[in-house]
Amino acid sequence: MELSKQQRDWLNAGIEHFNAGRFWHAHEDWEDLWKSLKGVASQELIDGVQGLIQIAAMLLNHERGKSRGVVSLWTKSSVKLEPVIEGLFGIDTASLYADSEPFHRDVEEFSLVPQTVKIKQQS
Repeated sequence: MELSKQQRDWLNAGIEHFNAGRFWHAHEDWEDLWKSLKGVASQELIDGVQGLIQIAAMLLNHERGKSRGVVSLWTKSSVKLEPVIEGLFGIDTASLYADSEPFHRDVEEFSLVPQTVKIKQQS
């Protein structure tokens, strides 16, 4: 599916915010994209964007030391990202999944740094 200019802007703004460690802002941009895809994109793509939103929210919860939110959001995002693990709108979702995965096990010590997770483009 080809994204409109507005949808691409939301996607890119979310990536920029995410890579700068501004997870709340990334979540907000991607939520606009997610809402715009409903009814016009495949459920897999809609769910994939929701998975991005949930990864951002999970990292924000980790940053805030909220174990329950981290574990819950990891479980939800995993289900949404697995079908698009080969990529989503040019995002290397396999890399994002692998880099985010350790955070749901770090809910006792909170020793990992969420800002180390970056979204990469597929090569």
